[in-house]
Amino acid sequence: MRVSASLSPKDIESVDRAVGRNLRPATAIDADVWIDKDGRIVRVHQDIHFASDPDIQNTLTLTDFKSVVSVSAPAAR
Repeated sequence: MRVSASLSPKDIESVDRAVGRNLRPATAIDADVWIDKDGRIVRVHQDIHFASDPDIQNTLTLTDFKSVVSVSAPAAR
C-alpha cells in the first residue's frame, strides 16, 4: 500500500516544533510511504520544495526485518 501527502512546514510544526521550524524555508513537502502486507513501513520518499533553492529529494528503504531490537534513550548529559 502507498500513502501520499503534501504538507507545509506549518503542518509539520504542529507535530514537531523543531523540525517544522527547520523546514520554514520550504514551500511544500511531498511525501510517499509504502507499507507492506504486515503493516511495516518499507520505504519513505520525500520531495522538499523551496522557492529559491533547488529541491531536496530523499528516499529511505527498510529491509531485512528480523527479530525485535531493543532501543533505549541515551543517558542524559
